[in-house]
Amino acid sequence: MESGDVGASLQGVLAPVSDSSDVFQNSILAPLRSAYLYEESKQSFRYTSAVLVKNARLEQKYEAFRANRRQAGYSEEDMEETYGFLLFDDINKAHALGETGVLTGNGTCTTLGDPGKGVYISMYSDCLDLNRWYHGKSGYIAIIRLTKGRVKQVLENYTQNFTSPTVGFDCHVSEELPSVSAETSCFLAFERTQYYMYELLDGGSTETDQSPSAACPFAIVSFSYTDTKATLVQPQETSEEKKLGK
Repeated sequence: MESGDVGASLQGVLAPVSDSSDVFQNSILAPLRSAYLYEESKQSFRYTSAVLVKNARLEQKYEAFRANRRQAGYSEEDMEETYGFLLFDDINKAHALGETGVLTGNGTCTTLGDPGKGVYISMYSDCLDLNRWYHGKSGYIAIIRLTKGRVKQVLENYTQNFTSPTVGFDCHVSEELPSVSAETSCFLAFERTQYYMYELLDGGSTETDQSPSAACPFAIVSFSYTDTKATLVQPQETSEEKKLGK
């Protein structure tokens, strides 16, 4: 990722990572590759460069959330950490995440909760859009460190009367999540494999934090996508042309 694209406010927040380093292999590639829904993703995705997000304010906020929830009696399962993923086409928007955290109001989904009161984060690193991946697609994937907290399964809501954040919980997931497989359409797979995360403010308020503490940006990775089926067809066509030319 070009350093010239990083704004002045992000200097020191984004730390470039060599693609030959152990950090790149073990801390960046490992969570991406262990979160594939589709088998072909193993051959299709190429990750070319990355930056780690080093934002002390967001990290302290994340750790304070965890300490608060532990004190509130959350179970080990509630406190288990995982990763989520977000797709960006614009490098500047991807980098800005390192300064702001994951902000409400930017999601394309609405089925699990009001996008103005929470954030949508993908469970799978290869299921980041409503549309299928295409040959030559490139962009940026943000890896988000998550503590889901108490999770509530909810019915998918396709109306404009959005589902409200549930008091006593931190995250909504779809009741249809167990039905998702590699055979599920891209549209449904994307919508049904979202974490809807929110943070209700103290004092019984229905207002939420603009950037939920439980979602902490960890790294931003540039990628390119190769449709292996498309690349396999080309040599066969060339071979046929050679035969016709004889």
